[in-house]
Amino acid sequence: GCYTTLCFNVCYCKSSDLFFIHNVFSAQCQCHAGWRIYKNNCYYFSTDQKSWLDANAYCLGQRSNLMSIQDIQERMWLRTQIGSDIYWFGLNDRVTEGVYQWSDGTQFIEHLSYWMHGQPDNWDDEDCGQVVGYNYGQWNDDKCSSERKYICKHVNRTLTYKNALFNSLSF
Repeated sequence: GCYTTLCFNVCYCKSSDLFFIHNVFSAQCQCHAGWRIYKNNCYYFSTDQKSWLDANAYCLGQRSNLMSIQDIQERMWLRTQIGSDIYWFGLNDRVTEGVYQWSDGTQFIEHLSYWMHGQPDNWDDEDCGQVVGYNYGQWNDDKCSSERKYICKHVNRTLTYKNALFNSLSF
Protein backbone atom coordinates (compact mmCIF):
# COMPACT_ATOMS: atom_id res chain seq x y z
CA GLY A 1 0.00 0.00 0.00
CA CYS A 2 0.91 3.66 -0.24
CA TYR A 3 0.72 6.59 2.14
CA THR A 4 1.60 10.26 1.95
CA THR A 5 3.70 12.23 4.41
CA LEU A 6 4.39 15.95 4.44
CA CYS A 7 7.59 15.41 2.50
CA PHE A 8 7.01 12.57 0.10
CA ASN A 9 4.83 9.68 -1.02
CA VAL A 10 5.91 6.21 0.08
CA CYS A 11 4.77 2.95 -1.47
CA TYR A 12 5.59 -0.35 0.20
CA CYS A 13 5.53 -3.63 -1.67
CA LYS A 14 5.10 -6.34 0.96
CA SER A 15 5.94 -9.23 -1.35
CA SER A 16 9.36 -7.83 -2.30
CA ASP A 17 10.03 -5.95 0.96
CA LEU A 18 10.90 -2.77 -0.98
CA PHE A 19 9.94 0.88 -0.61
CA PHE A 20 9.27 3.13 -3.58
CA ILE A 21 9.59 6.83 -2.85
CA HIS A 22 7.92 9.27 -5.22
CA ASN A 23 8.30 13.05 -5.46
CA VAL A 24 11.22 12.97 -3.07
CA PHE A 25 11.45 15.99 -0.76
CA SER A 26 9.22 18.92 -1.53
CA ALA A 27 10.60 22.36 -0.61
CA GLN A 28 8.37 22.66 2.46
CA CYS A 29 10.14 19.84 4.29
CA GLN A 30 13.76 20.52 3.41
CA CYS A 31 14.39 23.13 6.11
CA HIS A 32 13.50 23.34 9.78
CA ALA A 33 11.22 26.11 11.01
CA GLY A 34 13.08 29.40 11.21
CA TRP A 35 15.50 28.47 8.41
CA ARG A 36 15.38 29.93 4.89
CA ILE A 37 15.73 27.88 1.73
CA TYR A 38 17.80 28.88 -1.28
CA LYS A 39 18.82 26.55 -4.10
CA ASN A 40 18.00 23.45 -2.08
CA ASN A 41 20.12 24.52 0.93
CA CYS A 42 18.92 25.78 4.31
CA TYR A 43 20.19 28.95 5.99
CA TYR A 44 19.74 30.12 9.56
CA PHE A 45 20.13 33.86 10.21
CA SER A 46 20.58 34.30 13.95
CA THR A 47 19.04 37.06 16.00
CA ASP A 48 21.48 36.52 18.89
CA GLN A 49 25.19 37.31 18.86
CA LYS A 50 28.14 35.00 19.51
CA SER A 51 31.89 34.95 18.99
CA TRP A 52 32.96 33.30 15.72
CA LEU A 53 34.01 30.12 17.54
CA ASP A 54 30.76 29.91 19.52
CA ALA A 55 28.75 30.59 16.35
CA ASN A 56 30.67 27.85 14.56
CA ALA A 57 29.98 25.43 17.43
CA TYR A 58 26.28 26.32 17.38
CA CYS A 59 26.06 25.67 13.64
CA LEU A 60 27.85 22.33 13.99
CA GLY A 61 25.35 21.39 16.69
CA GLN A 62 22.58 22.06 14.16
CA ARG A 63 24.17 19.69 11.60
CA SER A 64 25.32 22.71 9.58
CA ASN A 65 28.33 25.00 9.23
CA LEU A 66 28.92 28.71 9.22
CA MET A 67 27.92 29.81 5.74
CA SER A 68 30.25 29.39 2.80
CA ILE A 69 29.67 31.03 -0.57
CA GLN A 70 30.02 28.79 -3.60
CA ASP A 71 28.80 30.93 -6.51
CA ILE A 72 27.96 34.51 -7.45
CA GLN A 73 24.21 33.87 -7.21
CA GLU A 74 24.53 32.73 -3.61
CA ARG A 75 26.61 35.81 -2.82
CA MET A 76 24.00 38.09 -4.40
CA TRP A 77 21.14 36.28 -2.62
CA LEU A 78 22.89 36.74 0.72
CA ARG A 79 22.99 40.48 0.13
CA THR A 80 19.19 40.52 -0.16
CA GLN A 81 18.75 38.69 3.15
CA ILE A 82 20.86 40.58 5.70
CA GLY A 83 19.51 44.12 5.74
CA SER A 84 22.03 46.46 7.38
CA ASP A 85 23.31 43.93 9.96
CA ILE A 86 26.74 42.34 10.30
CA TYR A 87 26.96 38.53 10.35
CA TRP A 88 29.72 36.01 10.85
CA PHE A 89 30.14 33.53 8.04
CA GLY A 90 32.64 30.70 7.61
CA LEU A 91 35.53 32.52 5.95
CA ASN A 92 38.68 32.68 8.08
CA ASP A 93 42.48 32.63 8.03
CA ARG A 94 42.91 31.15 11.51
CA VAL A 95 45.30 28.41 10.33
CA THR A 96 47.65 30.48 8.17
CA GLU A 97 47.57 34.28 8.11
CA GLY A 98 46.43 35.54 4.71
CA VAL A 99 45.29 32.11 3.48
CA TYR A 100 41.50 32.18 3.63
CA GLN A 101 39.39 29.04 3.85
CA TRP A 102 35.79 28.13 4.55
CA SER A 103 35.07 26.46 7.87
CA ASP A 104 33.01 23.75 6.10
CA GLY A 105 36.05 22.62 4.11
CA THR A 106 34.73 23.69 0.71
CA GLN A 107 37.11 25.44 -1.65
CA PHE A 108 37.57 29.20 -1.27
CA ILE A 109 37.16 30.62 -4.76
CA GLU A 110 39.15 33.84 -4.84
CA HIS A 111 37.25 35.50 -7.70
CA LEU A 112 34.02 35.28 -5.64
CA SER A 113 35.50 37.34 -2.81
CA TYR A 114 33.82 40.66 -2.08
CA TRP A 115 36.10 42.44 0.38
CA MET A 116 35.43 46.00 1.51
CA HIS A 117 38.04 48.51 0.33
CA GLY A 118 41.30 47.96 2.24
CA GLN A 119 40.17 44.57 3.58
CA PRO A 120 41.23 42.11 4.75
CA ASP A 121 43.75 44.03 6.81
CA ASN A 122 44.40 41.76 9.82
CA TRP A 123 44.26 44.84 12.03
CA ASP A 124 44.73 43.76 15.65
CA ASP A 125 44.97 40.07 14.65
CA GLU A 126 41.64 39.78 12.79
CA ASP A 127 41.17 36.23 11.48
CA CYS A 128 37.42 35.72 11.03
CA GLY A 129 35.18 36.83 8.19
CA GLN A 130 31.95 38.75 8.39
CA VAL A 131 29.50 40.03 5.82
CA VAL A 132 28.48 43.67 6.31
CA GLY A 133 24.90 44.46 5.36
CA TYR A 134 25.14 48.24 5.54
CA ASN A 135 28.04 48.04 3.05
CA TYR A 136 26.17 46.11 0.31
CA GLY A 137 27.10 42.71 1.74
CA GLN A 138 30.81 43.28 1.37
CA TRP A 139 33.24 41.30 3.52
CA ASN A 140 35.46 42.34 6.40
CA ASP A 141 37.86 40.54 8.71
CA ASP A 142 37.35 41.01 12.45
CA LYS A 143 38.60 39.63 15.74
CA CYS A 144 37.10 36.18 16.22
CA SER A 145 36.20 37.07 19.81
CA SER A 146 33.84 39.87 18.69
CA GLU A 147 30.18 39.01 19.17
CA ARG A 148 28.09 39.15 16.00
CA LYS A 149 25.00 37.63 14.51
CA TYR A 150 25.85 34.59 12.37
CA ILE A 151 24.62 32.52 9.44
CA CYS A 152 24.52 28.72 9.43
CA LYS A 153 24.20 26.78 6.18
CA HIS A 154 22.95 23.22 5.87
CA VAL A 155 23.64 21.59 2.51
CA ASN A 156 20.73 19.31 1.62
CA ARG A 157 21.87 16.13 -0.01
CA THR A 158 18.47 15.14 -1.35
CA LEU A 159 17.81 12.52 -3.95
CA THR A 160 17.40 13.60 -7.53
CA TYR A 161 15.64 10.52 -8.87
CA LYS A 162 11.87 10.85 -9.13
CA ASN A 163 11.26 7.18 -8.43
CA ALA A 164 14.10 6.14 -6.15
CA LEU A 165 14.05 2.54 -5.00
CA PHE A 166 15.28 1.59 -1.53
CA ASN A 167 15.55 -1.66 0.31
CA SER A 168 13.39 -1.46 3.43
CA LEU A 169 16.38 -2.40 5.58
CA SER A 170 17.96 0.99 4.86
CA PHE A 171 15.21 2.84 6.76
